Amino acid sequence: MNPLRILHTDFHRGWGGQAARVLMLSQELVHRGHRVTIAAPRGELTRRAAGSGADIAIVDSFRFHPPARAFSFLNDVRRMRSLLRRERFDIVDVHGSQDTWVSAMARAIAGGPPRRLVLTRHNTKHVRTNAANRALYGRFVDHLILVDESVRAQYAEFLNDGTIDPSRISVIPSAYRADLFHAGVDGQPVRKALGVAPGDTLIGVAGRLVRDKGHTHLFQAVERLRADNPRIALVLAGTGPLEADLKEEVRARGLTPITHFLGFRSDIAEVEAAFDIAVLPSVDCDASSAAIKESMALGIPIVATDIGGARGMIRNGETGFVVPPGDAGALEKALRVLIADPARARGLAESARLEVVARYSIGQLAESTLLAYETALAGSRASQTSRAAWRERPTL
Repeated sequence: MNPLRILHTDFHRGWGGQAARVLMLSQELVHRGHRVTIAAPRGELTRRAAGSGADIAIVDSFRFHPPARAFSFLNDVRRMRSLLRRERFDIVDVHGSQDTWVSAMARAIAGGPPRRLVLTRHNTKHVRTNAANRALYGRFVDHLILVDESVRAQYAEFLNDGTIDPSRISVIPSAYRADLFHAGVDGQPVRKALGVAPGDTLIGVAGRLVRDKGHTHLFQAVERLRADNPRIALVLAGTGPLEADLKEEVRARGLTPITHFLGFRSDIAEVEAAFDIAVLPSVDCDASSAAIKESMALGIPIVATDIGGARGMIRNGETGFVVPPGDAGALEKALRVLIADPARARGLAESARLEVVARYSIGQLAESTLLAYETALAGSRASQTSRAAWRERPTL
């Protein structure tokens, strides 16, 4: 493939799995000779991209507010139109709702390149089948990348009625940073700083403090575990709007003495390596969880809820445990097994480590993404037929 001019957009200001994928993919694409630009609000993604050492162009003047904030939205459309006309990208890969709409509108009025608009869908959130989304997926998005097969269900109606042709979809899971997350990372300094004694069981969650992450169900499970497992501690690494509410819930359940809220940590690999058991108690959203892959790569036993791609990453009972979302009892049961049988926990963790190394490399992410871009650039008769059928649909 000839070198491509690629624009990645993301509306997030904070850090998470979505921003991490954008950055690691951008770095690898630059390494392979492609020209990459990242357009995002000034925040963690732009800061880390600037300090990555990769030759990534950064445009941090966008706000990417929702269309309801009309003045800001229209200013972003004008900025994007100017950027598209000036840089003439081959591919614009959008990663969130606000930046998708800005890019789609700007492309529609800019004329000419970019030759293809690609949307990477990172979560399992419901996709509304309204007229606006029919226009978006039927007219503007050339190719759809799903980070897990479970996301396809959100597009069932679009697929059934021909708005989206299956040939315009690729499923490409996210990768993890093998240079940061591996079995050699030492978590002992973090355990010492937290006052976790040898022999204590440290249960940890790495992720945003938001309702989708399901922390309350973990609190319920840990509250029950404490009755006959007094030497357990709980760590939450991350920030988010529910921090005050979660701290109050911890207080109400009597868990404050054993719970640590760490906030944002730049040493997240060392923090996760300190865990005896990693938990992802999500009830929604996660499709290709970074936290699951990171824990697996570190060799930490993991319990995750059956959301998005968790069951595809974890073979239940073989490389970890997968439990129903929102089920504190099932979560408690899985944790009890791992606490009671350290040898089994180590065996699961080692099997998981070998599996994640083989399946989720940055190289595989880049190769698959470039194939998706190649498919988008080539187009297809099926895609053209789908778009023609959409244009003939009655107005909704």
